[in-house]
Amino acid sequence: MSDKELFQLIDKVHQGIASDEELSIYTNYLNAITSGEKEWDVQNLGTTEEVRNELFERIMIHVKEKKRKTVSLWPLIAVAAAILLVVGAGLFFYTQRHLEGSVATRDLLVNDIKPGGNKAYLVLSNGKRVSLTDAANGELAKEAGVEITKTADGQVIYTARGSVGASSDGIKYSNALNTIETPRGGQYQIRLPDGSKVWLNAASRLIYPVSFIGRGQREVSLDGEAYFEIFKNKLQPFVVKSKNQEVTVLGTHFNINSYTDEGSVKTTLLEGSVSVRHLEGSTATRDLSYRRDDARGRDGVLLKPGEQATLANNQIKVTQVNTELAVAWKNNQFMFESERIENIMRMIARWYNVDIVYVGPTPTDKFGGAISKFQNVSKVLQILEVTGSVHFKIEGKIIYVSK
Repeated sequence: MSDKELFQLIDKVHQGIASDEELSIYTNYLNAITSGEKEWDVQNLGTTEEVRNELFERIMIHVKEKKRKTVSLWPLIAVAAAILLVVGAGLFFYTQRHLEGSVATRDLLVNDIKPGGNKAYLVLSNGKRVSLTDAANGELAKEAGVEITKTADGQVIYTARGSVGASSDGIKYSNALNTIETPRGGQYQIRLPDGSKVWLNAASRLIYPVSFIGRGQREVSLDGEAYFEIFKNKLQPFVVKSKNQEVTVLGTHFNINSYTDEGSVKTTLLEGSVSVRHLEGSTATRDLSYRRDDARGRDGVLLKPGEQATLANNQIKVTQVNTELAVAWKNNQFMFESERIENIMRMIARWYNVDIVYVGPTPTDKFGGAISKFQNVSKVLQILEVTGSVHFKIEGKIIYVSK
């Protein structure tokens, strides 16, 4: 295969227009070269360094094009066993067959850890705590004229069945709140009383009213990370309160990352528009009675699709981003671009329910790549380890990280 034919084939794979036959040729060719079964053809392809540089330039072109279209930053670069990893400006191809032969990989596989799944707890207004993992499908409870059910595909749905008022035991529900919590290694989807959909990431908590009827605005409180698809209602804005931040919307799709162990709160807009407002000294995450008029904060910033607001050091910064990176977790992927190892390991810790221990100096390289969240942790660590910049050791539920 000549360099022209190879690059044409790679371009087709990037654009998603390669046929099954071309994908097979592409995968087999890369597998043969990276496994050593086929000698590198310098005469036709050029040196490996030249090809790497050419591939990197082509990838960057596709990245820029896809950013403008607000679609995935990491397309199908490799299929089956071939995986692409970018570390700084370096480009590496490697295969599963190649990895499985290494001593480090064998050690990871012996102590492998399975991924998380649909796990959550629902706390009702009367304090009853329900394990959604163990609960049978069907009706979970009735509160404030609202029926709470669990569906066969693992969702919690709120459906209005009557008027808001008192329950049979005389408890008033006009201000009743429910809480859904995901542990480390868990995620869950919920449909709120107004029809809005929320996907909750691992180690997160959402507090919300049993019913939005009679409230001036639809207010919820978030700790952790969630993706929202909000049912449009001009008469009743939807407000999400998180760590020192308030997001107001009418109807839109957006993601909020507000984990307490992250240095910032990130709000990423996919559709519609939202107003992001800093609340100085706010305890909004705990207090749903907190009102916008009481906030001693600054004016909000209006986001457009493809923009991300980052709240850090009491300031909001707005940038253009690839939204696929922000919602990769919701689409069951780990996806990162030029990320520090500490940021990546925090994601891994939440999803695989593990603790991270750094041995010696922390690796300073930045990493990028993509892999399914439903792979065992060894597969994710292999992608990082192949660079030679970082190494891992698994003991029980602890992952040790070293240079």
